[in-house]
Formats: sequence, C-alpha cells, structure tokens
Amino acid sequence: MNIGATTAVTTAVNATIIAVIQAQRRKVLAHFNDQQALSPEQAVPTAGLEPALHSTLTQLRAQGIIKDVEDGRAYLDADALLAYEKKTAKDGRTALMVMVRILVAIAVAIVVAVALSR
Repeated sequence: MNIGATTAVTTAVNATIIAVIQAQRRKVLAHFNDQQALSPEQAVPTAGLEPALHSTLTQLRAQGIIKDVEDGRAYLDADALLAYEKKTAKDGRTALMVMVRILVAIAVAIVVAVALSR
C-alpha cells in the first residue's frame, strides 16, 4: 500500500471514530437536557443510559460537565459545558494557526528543494 492510500485510510478511520464519539457525546448530553437535569435538585439516575454510553459519561464527568449526586444520580452542569466548549474552540483555533504555519513551512521547503534540484 502506498503512503497516499495509507493516509487516506487512516484519515477515514479517524473521521469515523470522531463522528461516533461526537454522536455518543450528544446522546449523553441530550439524556440530561431532555430530562431537565440541570441542577443537583433535578439530577436523574445514570442507570437509564445505554451501556455503550457509559465511557462517554465517564469522560464528561472527568471534564466536570456531568456532576454526580447521591444515589447514582447526576446532572448536566450547563456552565461547565459552556466553559469547556469555549476552551475547546480556543484550542482548536490555536491548533489551526500552528498547522497553517507548519504547512507553509513545508511548502516553502518543497519549493526550495525542487528549485535546488534543477
């Protein structure tokens, strides 16, 4: 398999994984949002989630977006979700700026290499 094909397959697999993760994240957030579980007083049981979503629930807990209360109940902290999304957006813009600089540097290096090889 050539490098281009390998890169294309890897990109497709990564895109699929990201799509599945995002879909699972939306399902977990919707579970709490649909039930109006947005405060400790309105917390709902997490046992109602599909087993496949529990790893996503664990990640959201680690990010501070889903907060646990007693008796296996939890709620969505909307402020924490908003803060996380803002941070992620900022990190994404920073990564994009870095990637653009790297790609420009690679393009310049290729042009110089081609020019010197003649």
